[in-house]
Amino acid sequence: MVSIKKDSHLNQRFSLYRLFRNLDNLQDVVVFLCGALLVFKMMLILGDIFLDIRAGVDFKEIAADSLFLLILVELFRLLAVYLKYHRIYVSIAVEVTIVSILREVILIGLVHIDYQLVWAMCGFLVALAVLMLVSHRVEGEVEH
Repeated sequence: MVSIKKDSHLNQRFSLYRLFRNLDNLQDVVVFLCGALLVFKMMLILGDIFLDIRAGVDFKEIAADSLFLLILVELFRLLAVYLKYHRIYVSIAVEVTIVSILREVILIGLVHIDYQLVWAMCGFLVALAVLMLVSHRVEGEVEH
């Protein structure tokens, strides 16, 4: 009888539920710290944009920095949604990817990109659009 109590006490102390709950809390702390670092990086980029505007830097660089700032904002939104609902919305991740591709096109310039890479990016954007349509339909059904 005593050994059963020791076993149940041991199970309560080292239960898988408790372990995963603690790991989940640790993951929330890590995600929160990543969000705080993103906000800090966004402030640095915003300061760089204002300094570049005052210095008269090329518009292409300012646009690329602005789009990078938007990418970071979307990533922060993704982290905030994760902290609130403990799930990742595919549509937000797809939006970040689309903006990232467009940033690279603006940064390099469409004229300077090889035509095969342009076709590959177009195919990738079409695949992302399909993924976004499917995710809106699936995530819409999950929410209701």
